Amino acid sequence: MKKLFMVIFIITVFANHVLSQGCVAVRTIGGVSPDVLFQNTGPSEKLILNITNRYFEASKSYKGDQLFSDTLVTNRIYTLNISLLRIFENGWSLGVNLPVSANSRTNGADHKGTFSYPKYTTHAFGLGDIRVAVYKWIFDPALNKKGNIQAGLGIKFPTGDYKYQDYFYRKEDSTVLAPVDQAIQLGDGGTGVTLELGAFYTFSGKINVYVNGFYLANPRDQNGTSNLKGKAPTSSQLTNNTTVMSVPDQFTVRGGTNIELQRIILNLGMRYEKVPENDLVGGNKGFRRAASISSVETGLTYKMNNSFAFVNVGIPFHRNIILNTQNDMTPAGFADVVWNFGVQFKLGPPIK
Repeated sequence: MKKLFMVIFIITVFANHVLSQGCVAVRTIGGVSPDVLFQNTGPSEKLILNITNRYFEASKSYKGDQLFSDTLVTNRIYTLNISLLRIFENGWSLGVNLPVSANSRTNGADHKGTFSYPKYTTHAFGLGDIRVAVYKWIFDPALNKKGNIQAGLGIKFPTGDYKYQDYFYRKEDSTVLAPVDQAIQLGDGGTGVTLELGAFYTFSGKINVYVNGFYLANPRDQNGTSNLKGKAPTSSQLTNNTTVMSVPDQFTVRGGTNIELQRIILNLGMRYEKVPENDLVGGNKGFRRAASISSVETGLTYKMNNSFAFVNVGIPFHRNIILNTQNDMTPAGFADVVWNFGVQFKLGPPIK
């Protein structure tokens, strides 16, 4: 029973970031939920180290839910997320998540013109927004091994550089140093509150179903970072208050099933995520790409004595960029495939 609960949730959570499956509007803050460690909430305290790599290439631009162009812009987003989790007694646990990103954006619109060639590339590299969260199983883990509900409350700190700059071309021999596009910035500049709720139920010794919800509330309205890329503001940008970047909320809802086949665990699920037009708390001014994306999640985990290796593939099937004054009626980029892969180590006695 202990081994089953460990392996079942590895593919559910560690192989999936809490946020972002291929929409550049949805910022990655990384993270894990300690429900994977259900059987470890006993008297002894343990540490769990998780290292996850996430990559996607967003080269398809949408206006609304319609494809606008597959050559306009290409955003490449890579994040290494390092998570450390401490397990306490009575169903309590504490998680710390540290993301490091290497992002790039290639297009012409940010430089000499929308369809100008050659296209140029801007980059951003460094630490992202660190998140710390506390989790608690609602029901006694020792008495509710067939199913349980877990709640989490956390803080996201603005540790990522939200004013990262690179050079933009105005002419072949003329550049200007300015903040890069919101899609590849390392942070959003806001101190946020994270709310999480998850549940699982085991139908048999090999099959499990789960559901998770995550909400990031960012009270800060705007972060003061220029959205102009070194250009003069247009009249619409001045009217729409989009000369600087916003600090938007975002949320995710997921659900699915896991099947254990000896050392292999298979996962199939669905995910819906969104950057809303209006924040739960605070103002809504500034440039934001309000958008949503629906995806199928598939994954495979291989279990070893006290570690796991996993790979997960997210496949978006519906994308929607909400066209409004918040984004100056501009498109947003989405990916066709999102890759997550990594390893998880139990820093304690081997799993029995």
